[in-house]
Amino acid sequence: MSKKLSLLIACLFITTLSFAQKANIQSAINYLKENDIEKAKKMIDDAVVNESTKTSAKAWLLRGVINQAIATPSEFMPKLIFMLNDNLYNIDLASANALKAGNPNAFSESVESFKKALSFDAKYNKDEILPLLSGLIILGFNSGISQMNASKFNDAIKSFDEVIMVSTIDNGKPFKGIAGYDTLFANTKLYQANSYYQTGKEDLALPMLEEAIKSPITQNPDVYVMITDIYERKNNEAKWLETMKTAKAKYPNDKRILNNEINYYLKSGKGEESIAKLKEGIAADPTKVDLYVILGQTYYNMANPTDKDGKALPIPGNAKDLEQNALANYAKAIELDPKNEYAQFYTGIVHYNAAKVMTDEMNKADDKKYKEIEPKRNAKLEQCIPFLIKAKTLIEGAGLNEGNKTMYKEILSGLSQSYMITDKPEKSAEIQQLLNSVK
Repeated sequence: MSKKLSLLIACLFITTLSFAQKANIQSAINYLKENDIEKAKKMIDDAVVNESTKTSAKAWLLRGVINQAIATPSEFMPKLIFMLNDNLYNIDLASANALKAGNPNAFSESVESFKKALSFDAKYNKDEILPLLSGLIILGFNSGISQMNASKFNDAIKSFDEVIMVSTIDNGKPFKGIAGYDTLFANTKLYQANSYYQTGKEDLALPMLEEAIKSPITQNPDVYVMITDIYERKNNEAKWLETMKTAKAKYPNDKRILNNEINYYLKSGKGEESIAKLKEGIAADPTKVDLYVILGQTYYNMANPTDKDGKALPIPGNAKDLEQNALANYAKAIELDPKNEYAQFYTGIVHYNAAKVMTDEMNKADDKKYKEIEPKRNAKLEQCIPFLIKAKTLIEGAGLNEGNKTMYKEILSGLSQSYMITDKPEKSAEIQQLLNSVK
């Protein structure tokens, strides 16, 4: 009799414990209704580790929701609304965010909880789970974009990784057949690859970029630029050539692809190949101003070669002819577009640098030679000034920004020096004052 009684007491104890844990799930819901997120979290955390409820899809779903609320900033939206057993509930995110310091991994805990919930309920209600997963996706994706735009690439990598984690829940079944998710997930991987690239993690970036160029969703010239840049740094010429060939076939007139190819040949000491490629581009589109500007730069760089560290190399014997070719191409660019500040600036720089070479000669010469060179030097500066003034005016008209500030300061410096040397001290001082004001 006593043994039977003990068995009955044990059964009652187990049953009571089971009911207690199931009651914890309901208590968590009740605490959510009362906006007591901390107690709701404690109840549900207890429920998912107890033997009687650790396989409860409902418990894991609630745990996912609570952690999602903690991870989602209230600036993102004021309340997290979710459905459970056909009933709507909401969580005040400002209250949930107060628990963030003690739960730094709330996002990943939410994802893992949703994975568990779906694994314990193969026939889960898609209408319940999809809005929650979508909220996590949008949060992670938007955070990643903001961080990437702010150059916080390591943070962006983490945010994009969180989106990828969500995309793998139940092998991606919640998102199957719903327009937009394929595009979002593909772009997430592309942006993560870009963030890896920007932080020098090329071995992580490269396979993701290679995957991106195989997808019609993520076809983009920038992807090819990054891939060729990586292969160049790895000294893998075969893969560089293969990728560049594909890139040019897809984007024959893209400036970034063209510049990448030209720079590659220039850095490889293959200036003639660069010129040939540019002439191909001009033949295909004789009105493309940028090609004339780049061709002019190519000729000028060949006339004034430097090593990889920027140190001057010996001047080639045909330097004068190369500089004349540079000026001819800048002139063609100006003819096609007089408002192209680059063509104006580079033309001025050719004359300015020629004058600088003459000044160096004068400083080494005797009085007779000095006086012989001086008028020629000053004539070069007089040629330079109108082009620099035009470039200055164009930049000021467009508005000074981080993209053109360096060139603007070079223009002002060149003008100030040119005015001083050609005996225009007032103008020189005026330009120098303007230069000093540019921060």
